[in-house]
Amino acid sequence: MIRGMTGFGRSQGQASWGGWTWEVRSVNGKSLDMRMSLPPGFDPVEFEARRRIKDRLSRGNLQLQLKIDVPREAGGSVVSTRELARFARLARSFSGAGPAPASLDGLLALPGVIRTAPKGVTVVDEAMTATLLAGLEAALDELVQARVREGAMLEGLFRSMLMSIASGLAEARALAGVQGEMIAERFRLRLAELTGGGVTLDADRVLQEAALLAARADVREELDRLEAHIETFLTLLDAPDAAGRKLDFLCQELNREANTLCSKSASLDLTKVGLAFKSLIDQIREQVQNVE
Repeated sequence: MIRGMTGFGRSQGQASWGGWTWEVRSVNGKSLDMRMSLPPGFDPVEFEARRRIKDRLSRGNLQLQLKIDVPREAGGSVVSTRELARFARLARSFSGAGPAPASLDGLLALPGVIRTAPKGVTVVDEAMTATLLAGLEAALDELVQARVREGAMLEGLFRSMLMSIASGLAEARALAGVQGEMIAERFRLRLAELTGGGVTLDADRVLQEAALLAARADVREELDRLEAHIETFLTLLDAPDAAGRKLDFLCQELNREANTLCSKSASLDLTKVGLAFKSLIDQIREQVQNVE
């Protein structure tokens, strides 16, 4: 089953150290390109996250973000020596202007001298890493499901268009079956126009030339290859592995055969069939760019 490359996943949770939220989104890409945004100090989590993403995804431009919400609880009071020294210098400069010198208690009571130290996470331990990675897996599950849904939609579209091409192959074979006789008759008529009907031509030589032209315009081999490529395409749609690159290559081959069919066509009807093939193949190839 094929998968798309567009999707979004999100997971969040709470732990003893605070809350966390993973968000992951992906769009089309020729290869797997990961851009991550994690808080400072979470390098072990980022390393493992990259490994797990590579195990589950093979293509797409992916953006991953981790948000950490740590409660700001009181962790004790600390004295800002910088602010204390600044106020002490000011107190000494004005020591003669006031009724009494500044005391330590007075300086400590000034704004900014004593601050409440927030309690925060400073070390990412194994338990925290395990919790975050479990949350990442949940977000990736949601992302993969979105890509699977897109793949199912694309698969239905591919099958419909491929069946249209396959149906057109029967008409193309019927038109190709009379193409040799058509070319030979045109050749005889052209010779008659050029000679004015007054010159006797070697019938065997005329037959050989007509047969050569008909052989050059034979499109049965192109039709056989188109049919084979369609069968391969349908097989890849059911394959368990990522098939985007292979399907893109098959679209190139399908387009090549359709171009040759049009160039060899000796009738307007067969040319119309070939152009219809090209239109469908172009639509398929455009949507194949969304396949992982």
